[in-house]
Amino acid sequence: MSGSKLAPALVSRWRKDGWCVVEGAIPPADLEAAQSALALLFPTAEEMDAGVDNERTRPWRTWDAAWPEFPFKSTRLNKLVVHDVLIDMATELLGTDDVRLYLALVSAKYAHQSSGYNQLLHTDYPNHSLVVPCGDAGYGHLETFIYLNDVSARNGATRLVSRTRTEAIPVEQHTLNLEDYGHLYEDPGQAAGPAGSVVAYGPDVYHRSVDVTEPGQARFMLHVAYKPAPLDWVGYQAWPIKGVLARVAQIRPPGERAPTDGARVPEARPSVLDGRDPVGRGCSLPWPRHESVARRRLRGEPPSWTAPPHPGYRLCGARMTVWPRW
Repeated sequence: MSGSKLAPALVSRWRKDGWCVVEGAIPPADLEAAQSALALLFPTAEEMDAGVDNERTRPWRTWDAAWPEFPFKSTRLNKLVVHDVLIDMATELLGTDDVRLYLALVSAKYAHQSSGYNQLLHTDYPNHSLVVPCGDAGYGHLETFIYLNDVSARNGATRLVSRTRTEAIPVEQHTLNLEDYGHLYEDPGQAAGPAGSVVAYGPDVYHRSVDVTEPGQARFMLHVAYKPAPLDWVGYQAWPIKGVLARVAQIRPPGERAPTDGARVPEARPSVLDGRDPVGRGCSLPWPRHESVARRRLRGEPPSWTAPPHPGYRLCGARMTVWPRW
């Protein structure tokens, strides 16, 4: 793909399935430079397999490690995060020239490093957004994996499920158990690709991690996400995952909508929790609901509804969200 627009078939798959793999996206010279920077951050697969516990290996034996975040000390890694290829991809798939980076981190996956509850099929929007996903143009956001080495089933290629198979699942049900949704766990969607590939997927696409068991295997990648500039309620490093709520279109009296600065706000379909949306794939919750969620977060008050939470999750307002560090 390097330096050119996405092939029509890839754009079509993104719009239909919610994800696609763009092979050869990163120019070889930039890829090689980034790969050379990895040795300063992470041990090799052989070092991890040796079982030596030291400052170089100890931090990376869990999936929930403190992965280095952008901006990195390495300019070679920083270059990939804001690479022209990636920005062009974001503008094309999101349908706007005005995009913003909101997440970038680099991670490593090794043999016998447990994926924890990420092995369950889940969507990412709860810790990327204050509201449920919206399918209208201009309201999506793009997540990507930039592969820094070849990735296959042997070293933990992420499994993703086509949107066409999950349309009837209520939007609040962002984590799917194996007992009720076993057929989706058998979905053949596997995000494999050679080094330099970019996996593009939406925050409403169900996916899961897979443990690596074969010695000598490792996966190194950048996780990078972009959004349209006006989407103040979408973020990651700035506030949602850290529990710091910045100003999100201001807190307003019930019934009053947030300012749009001339942009059209899609009419919000009710949440399934309101009992008026049988399918539950609405674009967002009404603004008063957004605001009540924000107020409860700021004041540390309990949620307004209850449901059996999955281990590792806590309830927040009108939906469940991941609070790993709150």
